[in-house]
This record gives sequence, C-alpha cells and structure tokens, in this order.
Amino acid sequence: MSDDEIEIREPSEYTSKKDEVYSHSSLVMSALKVAQEKRAGEMRDGYYNTKFDKLGNAHRVWIGDSRDEFIQAVESLMMIQERDYDKDAVDNIKAIMDELAAKYKVHCEQEAKEWIAMQHPVKINFLRKGMYFVEGKLCSGLRNYPEYLRDKVEAYTKIYSEIQKSIKRIGDYGEELWEA
Repeated sequence: MSDDEIEIREPSEYTSKKDEVYSHSSLVMSALKVAQEKRAGEMRDGYYNTKFDKLGNAHRVWIGDSRDEFIQAVESLMMIQERDYDKDAVDNIKAIMDELAAKYKVHCEQEAKEWIAMQHPVKINFLRKGMYFVEGKLCSGLRNYPEYLRDKVEAYTKIYSEIQKSIKRIGDYGEELWEA
C-alpha cells in the first residue's frame, strides 16, 4: 500500500484484546444498574404520545410500560446471575415466585367471579373494546390485572434485593473503580 492510499477500518478493529475478554462481574454490574435505573423511575402504564415532526405532521409514538421494563430487566439479571446463586438465594427466590403464583391464582379467581356476576350490557361493552375473560388468565383491561402487575413489581423488587444479598454473601465481585 502506498502512502497516498488510505485504509478505512471498522471501529471493532481498534479494540484491544483485553476488551474482548468476558467479564462476568462487569456483566452483572451492568444488569444491576439497568434494573436499578428502571425501578428508580416512575412505575406507569404504557401509553401513546403525539410527537410533531419539523413539518408539523403528528405521529403517534408508543411509550412503553415502565413496570414491564423493570420486570424484564430483573429477569435478565436473574438469567445472568443464576450460576452464582447459593442455596439461600435459590430458596428465597423460589419462595417469592411461589407467592407471586399464588397471588396470580387469587386474581384469576376474583376476575372469574366478577365476570360471571357482571351484567350482560357491561360484558358486551368490554367485548367491543377487545377485553374478554379467559379462564386462568388475566385480561389487561379488567380490574385485577393492574393489581397483579403491582404485586409482580413488588415481587421482582424483592428478587432484585435477594440477588444483591446473594452477591454480598458470595463476596466474589471485588470493588472496581469505574471511570465515567
């Protein structure tokens, strides 16, 4: 290659071999950070927002449900951290999940009772909106779903806390300095 020829490389070619090494502790730390940031925000339903472009055209934009985002972040953390669970963590997380499953069952039973007791015109109105009852499932438009979602956020907050305790018990992850 002569001096006047320029070779353009991909940014991935500039990384050092040190950056390519798998670091479980940094992966856990980033997952913990994401889950903590999601939980620190306001827990609210997803909704549509209207944004306007430079020409004044209106566009509907979906703003995601922050509760679901937090739950997904904790599930991701659980997947990453699973190899490091000790017996206490496994037992405690299982107990939390069993309690959540029991609450789900109670919410389903309550919804079934409410649907059966509901007057026919009200049921027709729900059906027109695409909200209907299915045995053993919760409908997002009916009253019990938001209550269950609140219970689920609470359970996943406990799981997040349990993972933090597990990390402390393990003592495997040393303190590292991180530059901003």
